[in-house]
Amino acid sequence: MLKKSDSLILGAFIGPFLLTTTVVVFILLTQMISNYIDDLVGKGLSWFVFMKLMGYFAMHLLPLALPLAILLASLITFGNLGEHNELTAMKSSGVSLLRVLRPIFFLAVFLTVFSFFFNDRVVPWVNLKVFSLLWDIKQKTPTFNLKEGVFYNGLPNYSIKVNEKIGKDGKGIKGVMIYNHATGQGNSDLILADSGKMYSIKNDKYLVLELFHGKSYHDQSIGNTTLGNTASNERFVKNEYEKTQIVFNLDAFEMKKTDESLFSGHRYMHNVQQLWKDLDSLQRAATYYSKNGLAAIQSGYHYHLRIKPDTIFKRDTTHKGVNFPAATVSNPSIRQVSTRATQQARNMQAMLKSRKEQQEFQLRTLREHAIELQKKFTFAFACMTMFLIGAPLGAIIKKGGLGLPVLIAIIFFVCWHVMSISGEKWAKEAVLPVYIGMWFPNVVLILCGLYFLKQAKNDSRLLEFDLYYIWRDKFLEMYRKK
Repeated sequence: MLKKSDSLILGAFIGPFLLTTTVVVFILLTQMISNYIDDLVGKGLSWFVFMKLMGYFAMHLLPLALPLAILLASLITFGNLGEHNELTAMKSSGVSLLRVLRPIFFLAVFLTVFSFFFNDRVVPWVNLKVFSLLWDIKQKTPTFNLKEGVFYNGLPNYSIKVNEKIGKDGKGIKGVMIYNHATGQGNSDLILADSGKMYSIKNDKYLVLELFHGKSYHDQSIGNTTLGNTASNERFVKNEYEKTQIVFNLDAFEMKKTDESLFSGHRYMHNVQQLWKDLDSLQRAATYYSKNGLAAIQSGYHYHLRIKPDTIFKRDTTHKGVNFPAATVSNPSIRQVSTRATQQARNMQAMLKSRKEQQEFQLRTLREHAIELQKKFTFAFACMTMFLIGAPLGAIIKKGGLGLPVLIAIIFFVCWHVMSISGEKWAKEAVLPVYIGMWFPNVVLILCGLYFLKQAKNDSRLLEFDLYYIWRDKFLEMYRKK
């Protein structure tokens, strides 16, 4: 009997879980793509590159999507069981609520462990791939796109303008003006054409502009001082042509692949073991820097008022064997001492400010690595936290479907996400220790989940509006009597 009930509960949970996971990943993916839309539009990306980027983003977002999917699936599953009185039938047959929750509890434990290992092993590799790919996309030159009446400067060393595009495919052009800046002498080379056509060759690696009925102008005097006394007709060259071709290399529009090792040193690309090593190195560096700070500061202090060795002495005949300083001509004046002291105080202030900024940067880097390490654990443990909230609440509200469960799931997930962002910010700014800032959202919601579990065991009417109507009537009755 119990094995059949376990199979029934697991079967009721897995379907909504897979559905909600897909929906949540899609929603988060849409939100992330909107952040990079300016870098993706107009780059002429192939479908393969675009789908690869989407796959990397989806895997990157999976650890964040799992807690919300578990919360929503738990609410739907136990809400459906309560709405169809199946949960009541199990309780009446002597099966406790904790026993009913056991199969999904073990599944939640498995998903928690899976989320941790996925976040530790897969996500750093995905981050390396996705951020290197995004860098290549950002560096890629936008696709070749001539607009009527506007100079196009996307081709290296050329500036092109066409007055009109003709033909269905837009390959025919009229009123062509081309400036060649390859010589680095400004607008010294100009090509004009009444009409022409453009097409690509060699698998779109080269662009051909075939021009008709035009003229070319070249000013040899620009940038050449040796032609200063030459006649004007010798300095300016003009040619006419019936047909000519200009071939442009389109290598600038191809996406270049950057060496991924350049990005591998970032903390986002490190697993737990690597982050521990980074923290140890950063802690050693911060300790060494702090211990040697005092010695560096003391080296900046100088004392000017003590007697120097070259002070002139004279012999006192009254007291034999005793020397007294006759003059202090080698000591600086009070004004000199004041000027040098002021300058050295300013130097000391600048040095202290620089060392303070460096120390703050080191400590902030140390906290950022510690935060990234804690995220590996907190994001995984959030799966268990959301299960402890969703399952009891579903048993209490006794409503399935995508109505009230979705609303409740969004409220709790937003609360967890806002607390996580706030805790991370406070940890970065050293307002709270890192482990407190990163773990307090899970602790708060676990306490809420244990409270809901207690209410569910006692068949509480916590979310039934009739209960609050009764409390309202009692309060109004007491108010009337008073």
